[in-house]
Amino acid sequence: MAIEAEALDLDEDGFLADAADWTTSVARDLARRNDLGPLRDEHWKVIEFVRRYYVQTGMGPPVVKIAKATGLTSERICELFPCGVGRGAYRLAGLPRPDGCL
Repeated sequence: MAIEAEALDLDEDGFLADAADWTTSVARDLARRNDLGPLRDEHWKVIEFVRRYYVQTGMGPPVVKIAKATGLTSERICELFPCGVGRGAYRLAGLPRPDGCL
């Protein structure tokens, strides 16, 4: 079921309360809200990999796995998501807030 970006149910840290609400439009809105846009192809490579990995394993991937799967360097990933992979890529991919993420 599609959800309007303005009606997103977010937790206190800005992560989706229900991962089933995620769409590419939601990711764009979350990027705008978190000053991470506009999303480019490199952002989408990371976001899509993070989502697939989470669906397969139930966990968010570490930066090293993201880098290997996307062909981006860890440094480039950090440039794309300067607030960190957890608060950036995981949030935009609709994943829950990772444990230990401040």
